[in-house]
Amino acid sequence: MNSGEPAFLTVEEAAKRLRIGRTLAYQLARRYRSTDGAEGLPVVAFGSTLRVPRAKLEELAGGPIDDVGPAPVVELDRRHGEASAAAATSKPVRRSRTTRRSAAQPALPFTSTDAS
Repeated sequence: MNSGEPAFLTVEEAAKRLRIGRTLAYQLARRYRSTDGAEGLPVVAFGSTLRVPRAKLEELAGGPIDDVGPAPVVELDRRHGEASAAAATSKPVRRSRTTRRSAAQPALPFTSTDAS
């Protein structure tokens, strides 16, 4: 372990390194605590704060874990049907989705405008 790396990670930091979502990480931490460490994401409670020991996380991962940078942005080239990876530092392309709605759009069959 590098001296600059913390011995304990937040649950969110551990989730990023495992490439799982925050909610799943907290569910796994809860499972670890409810099964007395038999399964789940290993955590240590410091009061009401949960931390993941880096050594346990590396043991679980089967090797050293690295700090995770932003995921590369992949944009589909629609002309050729190929994916091309953009630089990880580039901002994602935002396209507006404009939906045209007809003023005379029919009502859904289960909605009623009658007050009968």
